[in-house]
Amino acid sequence: MEHRHINPESAPDSTEHGYSHAIVADGTFYISGQVGMDGDRNLAGEDITSQTRQAFDNVEAILAEIDRDLNDVVKVKAHIVDPHDRFADYNEVYQERFAAPYPCHTVLGVEQLAGPEYLVEIEVDVPVED
Repeated sequence: MEHRHINPESAPDSTEHGYSHAIVADGTFYISGQVGMDGDRNLAGEDITSQTRQAFDNVEAILAEIDRDLNDVVKVKAHIVDPHDRFADYNEVYQERFAAPYPCHTVLGVEQLAGPEYLVEIEVDVPVED
């Protein structure tokens, strides 16, 4: 099986941490969780609104590498620190990025993500062909 590794120049270098931002293999798209950090490893902000916007920007950059965009997303999975306090702000950005008919959507509450500064991590499912 052939793998196409997707690591856009606009995203932080992931090789030093031992992962790819996304892979297309055997007609399936796999994406690593995207956080609110830009390609220069700068945190978009200390609030979930800024971080969610940046995470979706990162997702969009990855999808562009396979000629897809957010309109092609069939499922979104979001991991949110303290979702009871932050969901409304996260959802405001989600509603800016998606319109009806909405993709499937799962929101999971987590105690902490890979770094204590991160408040949200986003994954998407997108149908593709090799």
